Amino acid sequence: MGRASSSRRREEIRKNRPDIEETLLGRLLRPHHHVALAVAIGFAVCITAILMLRPQVVGWRVGQFTPHDIVARVDFEYHDSEKLNSARTAARLTEPRVYRMARINPFDSLKAELLALPETVKGQRVEQLSDPLKSSLDAVTLEKLQEYSDPIRQAAWQDSVDVYIRRLHELDLRILPDIQKKTDAGRNIRLPGIGPVRADDEKTLSPAMKDELVAKFSTPAQANFSSLLAPRVAALTAAKITPNFELDEIATTQAQNQAADTIDDTLGDVAVMKNMIFVERGEIGPSEYIQLKAEHDAFLKSLGNAVWWQRLGLMATVIALTVVGSMYVATYQPRIVKNHARALGLASLMISMLLLAQLTGLGSTRSYIFGLAPTIMVATILAIAYDQRFAMGLAGIHALMATLALGEGLDFLIVLMTGVMTCCFLLDDVRTRSKLIELGGACALAMMGATFAAGWLNMDPMAYIVKNAIYSGAAGLAVGFLALGILPFIEKTFRITTSMTLLELADASHPLLRRLSMEAPGTYNHSLQVATLSEEAAESIGANSLLCRVAAYYHDVGKINKPEYFVENQGQAGNRHVHLSPSVSLLIIIGHVKDGVELAKEYALPSNVMPFIQQHHGTTLVEFFYHRACKEAEKMGPMEQEVQQHQYRYPGPKPRTRETAICMLADCCESACRAMQEPNPARIEQLVHDLAMKRLLDGQFDESELTMRELELIERSLVKSLLGLYHGRIAYPTDKPSAQPSLTQPNMPTSVSNNPPEAKTA
Repeated sequence: MGRASSSRRREEIRKNRPDIEETLLGRLLRPHHHVALAVAIGFAVCITAILMLRPQVVGWRVGQFTPHDIVARVDFEYHDSEKLNSARTAARLTEPRVYRMARINPFDSLKAELLALPETVKGQRVEQLSDPLKSSLDAVTLEKLQEYSDPIRQAAWQDSVDVYIRRLHELDLRILPDIQKKTDAGRNIRLPGIGPVRADDEKTLSPAMKDELVAKFSTPAQANFSSLLAPRVAALTAAKITPNFELDEIATTQAQNQAADTIDDTLGDVAVMKNMIFVERGEIGPSEYIQLKAEHDAFLKSLGNAVWWQRLGLMATVIALTVVGSMYVATYQPRIVKNHARALGLASLMISMLLLAQLTGLGSTRSYIFGLAPTIMVATILAIAYDQRFAMGLAGIHALMATLALGEGLDFLIVLMTGVMTCCFLLDDVRTRSKLIELGGACALAMMGATFAAGWLNMDPMAYIVKNAIYSGAAGLAVGFLALGILPFIEKTFRITTSMTLLELADASHPLLRRLSMEAPGTYNHSLQVATLSEEAAESIGANSLLCRVAAYYHDVGKINKPEYFVENQGQAGNRHVHLSPSVSLLIIIGHVKDGVELAKEYALPSNVMPFIQQHHGTTLVEFFYHRACKEAEKMGPMEQEVQQHQYRYPGPKPRTRETAICMLADCCESACRAMQEPNPARIEQLVHDLAMKRLLDGQFDESELTMRELELIERSLVKSLLGLYHGRIAYPTDKPSAQPSLTQPNMPTSVSNNPPEAKTA
C-alpha cells in the first residue's frame, strides 16, 4: 500500500511540474484516450484488410496505354476465349446448311398452268396478255397455241405437257431461293435424300438464273412440243418456275450447334513461356487484360510463402501511416481524441472511401474516375467539417493509401494530390450553394491540367492523355455535385454548421425570430444591434463574423417566456420587479439563459449557436439585485445573514471561444449605452473600456483564448460601431416660439429610473 501510494504521489508531482513537457505519445496514452487508441487500432486493421485485396489488382487496365512491351515473369497459361469462339464460329460457318423440300411442288403448279394455257390465251391478242406470257409469246406462237384450245387437239396438248413435266423431274434440278443461292455460293449444302452437295454445281440453280434454266428446259421442250412452241414453252417454264427447296432454319441451327460443340474447350488454352513478350506496346484491350490477369495470378502463385513478406511490408506501411495520421489529428484537432463519436466518424469516412476506391481497382477498367473521387470527397468533407490544413493533411494520407491500394504510380498520386490541394485551398467557407459547384469545376480543371502534365511526362499518346483528362475532370465535377447533395448529412454527422446554414438562420422569417419580434420587440431590436456590433468586432480580429452576427440574433431568445420582466420590453407598463424580492427577480433574470437553451433545442438551432445563449453572460454578477439585496439585509439589522456574491451570479459557463466573448462585450456595451443620458464619444469610449476591463478582471475571458491585443481591437470596433448607432443630430425647427435648436438623441430610448439596468440585456 505504501509503495503504491508513493507511486501515485510521484505521478501527481510529475504532472504538476511546469518544467516537464508531456510528449505527444504521453497525451495519446492518457486513460481517457483509450477509446481513441482503440479506434486507431481498428482503423489500422480495417485499412490493412482493404489493402490485402491489392494482390488481386492487376497493374494494367483496359484502355490504359503501355509505353513498352510486357514480358512474362513466369510460365503461364491463359484461356483465349476469342480464339475458341473464332474456332466455333468457323465450325458453324463451314457446316452445310440444311434444306428441305418446298411445301408446294413447283412442277405440279407449273403443270396446271401449262395445261390451262390454251384456254388462257384463247381469243386474245399479244398486247392483251399479261407477263410473263406477253414477253414469252409472239403473234405466230400465240396463234399456234390457240389451236390447242380445240377440244379435238386438247388431248394431244395434255399428253405433251405430261411427258414434258415428267422429263423435267428426270432432270433432277435443285432450284434454291435467289438469296440462299447467293449466300451459299461456293459452299456445301445438305439436301434431303441427297446429302451434301455443292451449292454452285450445274444442277443447283435459282429462279433468277433465266438463261441457265432455259438451256436446261430446252431439250425436254423440243422433244415434246413443235419446233415453233418449244423455245416459248422453255422460256415460259423458266419464268414461272419457283424453288423446289427452301432453307430449314431449325435444322440448320441444330447442325451448326452440333458442329460448334465438337470443338474442345482446350483449343482456347494458350501457353506463354517466361521472358516471352505477350503484350506489345500500345493500348490494353480486353484480350490483353486477360493475359495480364493470368500472368499476374501465376506470378503470385509462384511466390509461395514469400508473399507473406509483401503482406508484412503492407501492414508495416499501414501502421506507419496510421501513427502519422493519429499524431496529426492529436496535434491539430485534439478534440477528436476526446470526442469518441467524432473519432469514429472520421475513421469510418476514410475507411469507406478507401474501400470504394479499392473495389474499383478490382475491375478491369481504368480507375481514374472512381479512384480519384473518393479521396477528393474526403478532402471536401474534412475541409467543411474542420479546417483546410487538417483536411489537407488527412486527405494527403488517404491519397497515399488509395495509390497504394490501386497499385498506381507517381502520375496518379500527382493528379490526386493536385485535386486534394485545390479542394482544400478553395474550400474556406460555404456561404452559397454554387460554392461547391465552383469548387468541383476548379478541382476538375486542376486535375485535368495535372493529367496532361503527367501524360506528357510519360510520353503517352495524346488520345490516351485526353481520355484520362476527361475522366479526372468528371471525377472533380462529380465530387462537387455529390458534396452539395450530402451537405446536410455532413453537418449532422460531424455536428457542424456551415455558413450557408447560418445565412438561412439569419432570415427574419425564421419562426423563432418572428416569435421574438412579436412577443419581445425590445429584445429583438436589442439583438439586432448586438449582432451588428459583434460582426464588426469579429471582423477586426479575424474571428467568425457570420457566426457572431447570426448567433447574436438568438442569444436572448429566452426572454420570450417572460418579456415583461425585462426593461426593453416594458414600455409604459412600469417595472414589475418593484414588488418582488431580489432573490425572486434574480431567478427570473438568470432564467432566460436556461429558457433560451430549451427554446434553441425545440427549434433545432445548430450546436454552435447554443454556446452564445449559455455563455453571453458567463458568470457575471447581477449587480442591481445584489446591491438591492445588500441594502435590504442592512435594513434588517446586524443579525441578518450577509448576502453572498456568488449567489447573485449567472450560472455560466464562461465564454470558451473568442466569438462568445465578443458577444458578451457587445451585449453589455449596447445595453449600457442605451441607459446613458447623453452619450458622446468620450463617454462611450470610457464606458466600453470600463466594461471590458471589469469582465477581464472578473475572469470572464479566461477560457476564451482572447489576447490583450485582440481585446483592444474589439474595444475600438465597439466604440466605432456604438458611435455610429448613438450619434447626435440637429433638431429640426418648429413653429412653436419656445422651440430652440439643440442637439438631441432621437435614437436614444428614454430611461426609466426604477428600471434596473440588469433587467435589460446584462
